[in-house]
Amino acid sequence: MNFSSLNTHLFRPIAGDNGPHMLALLVELDAFLDPAQLIDEPTPSQVRVFIRDYIANHNLRIEIESGESNESKSAPEQYTYSRLRDTGWLREERESGYRYVVWMSQDGRRLLNFLQSMSAEHPSLGIVCLSVRSNLAEVVKDPTSGSLIRKAADDMESFLNRMRALVGNIREIHHQLNHGSSQVHGRFEFYFNEYLGELFLPNIEKLALKGNPKLHGNKILKLANKIRFDSDLLEECVKAYKRSDIANSSKDLVENDLDRLSKAFEGIEPLFAKTQDYARRITRRIHEQIKYTVHTPSNIGQQIQFLLEKIGQDDSVDKLPSLSIGEELISGSRLAKPKTKPIEPSESSRRQQKPLWEKRAYNQLKQEHIDFQKCNLERVDKYLEDSLRGRTQVTTDELTIKSPDEMMAALHLRLLAQGISKTHVLHPLQEKYQVSFDDEEAWTTLEAMAGRRLVIRRIKDIEDASYGK
Repeated sequence: MNFSSLNTHLFRPIAGDNGPHMLALLVELDAFLDPAQLIDEPTPSQVRVFIRDYIANHNLRIEIESGESNESKSAPEQYTYSRLRDTGWLREERESGYRYVVWMSQDGRRLLNFLQSMSAEHPSLGIVCLSVRSNLAEVVKDPTSGSLIRKAADDMESFLNRMRALVGNIREIHHQLNHGSSQVHGRFEFYFNEYLGELFLPNIEKLALKGNPKLHGNKILKLANKIRFDSDLLEECVKAYKRSDIANSSKDLVENDLDRLSKAFEGIEPLFAKTQDYARRITRRIHEQIKYTVHTPSNIGQQIQFLLEKIGQDDSVDKLPSLSIGEELISGSRLAKPKTKPIEPSESSRRQQKPLWEKRAYNQLKQEHIDFQKCNLERVDKYLEDSLRGRTQVTTDELTIKSPDEMMAALHLRLLAQGISKTHVLHPLQEKYQVSFDDEEAWTTLEAMAGRRLVIRRIKDIEDASYGK
């Protein structure tokens, strides 16, 4: 759109007090006059009926602007239709005979789409830096995906522009809260609705918690420099640009995209700092206004309870409820109460911290105990060899437990009977031993263990026996 050919009269209907209502009406009109939805273009009378129904359904009161059509006594729909037609929003033309048709001008439709895009929700700011970092890491890992550099640079520039818009919006809110309406109630409503609801919670909070540029800054710049100063990697990226049909693909173009990405990211940190600074200012300003505007006694709950107890003790309580409460019931709570004596300070015993060597010794013993309980392949293997002693098989009834190592090895035997994965520490033992539960489902008589009896066989002895048969 060329500014020299823009119809500036389009702003007149949406610039007055009726501006928000007019914008909402224009959105509905744009959908009503959409050529893709219509078999035939509507007539002026049909458009006026649509405007009349919209005004009636939304209980709107369209005020006639001062200085325009003061002498006319036209209906609101006629006035609205004429105003939109005269300012260039609607086009009216005679089609054939005496039939007129109406459509929305192209400039008006473009302006309306632009205004709608200003209030559209953008993707979360908290995932842009992480996405750029992932794209660059993918290029370093696989140079054939070098076209992701262009996407990362575009995303970072878009992120920078959105940060500029965010700083501009928070500045406007800061100005409105400091120099806006003198009514404190209006400022509070503006703070909680416009600032917290529309700006802080959806954008600044997510940006500070998830998308803080400081979390990804060093990694992004490191990856960008790694690509820039690696000639072989740059050549692969140029080939990837050509495969993606990017115009004028060359080494300089890839370096230019990396420069755009780096410069855009370097500009984000000061903008991010400004958002945090303005957020603190606005919060501090509203806190001061609440502090000096809303006066609530700290002991209001105690006063209400005192009043209720006094009413309940009165002899005339049977006559309540009445239209009023006597002055004698509440006069006592209005009197000033003497300050209570402050509690005299007393010496408190200071808690002595444990010596550092004692804490280290405790942590070391705790870690040794945890390591001792872990599955140990050599410990279980040695225990099985000592238990078999040349025999073909042995049960848990015949095992002996004389040390903590033997106890842990006997407990871990049950894992071999239950079945373990290939990645388990004890999996190599399944090639040497076969551990299974007793078919009789009898309980073991070993005092140190509890559970079903286990049968342990050496696999080599089993193979030799089957070979002999």
